[in-house]
Amino acid sequence: MLLLLTLTLLGTSSCWAAQLYGNRGGTYFSTSEDYEYEITGIRVSTGGLGLIKSVQVKFGPYWDDVRGASGGDNQEFLLWSDEYITEAYGSFKAFLRYLVLCTNLGRCVSFGKDAGKTFSAFPSQEGQVLTGIFGQYGLLGIKGIGFKWDYPPVELTTSQTNSTMA
Repeated sequence: MLLLLTLTLLGTSSCWAAQLYGNRGGTYFSTSEDYEYEITGIRVSTGGLGLIKSVQVKFGPYWDDVRGASGGDNQEFLLWSDEYITEAYGSFKAFLRYLVLCTNLGRCVSFGKDAGKTFSAFPSQEGQVLTGIFGQYGLLGIKGIGFKWDYPPVELTTSQTNSTMA
């Protein structure tokens, strides 16, 4: 009975750390793990067939590597001070077609064209924000996408630094 319960729990979505939206297959990608800087921007490349080809995340002042297929037209979304991505929506067919990102300040940006099966993604805990993106891509573009949610990095103040050094 315990074995059956364990297998049942492992099969539920609440047991998995992150969900992939779209199709599986192709090359796996993941943005860098950055524990010092928060996400301050995102750049998405779309192709002629309405496919989302790649994503690139900006951590603090630095752009991470482009993740996905090459080519396409870039669209950039820069976040304001104390602004975080808190929601993601989109749609896919064989490839990711549409991606909408919304922030805690009520701004939203859309990439691509809405077509296919829809999805929505949110953090599991209040106060969490987008901290990374992962997925799989093929020659034409991103096949599946997932979102890493966590609490934003906390900046140490001078008093916090002095108290830890004492």
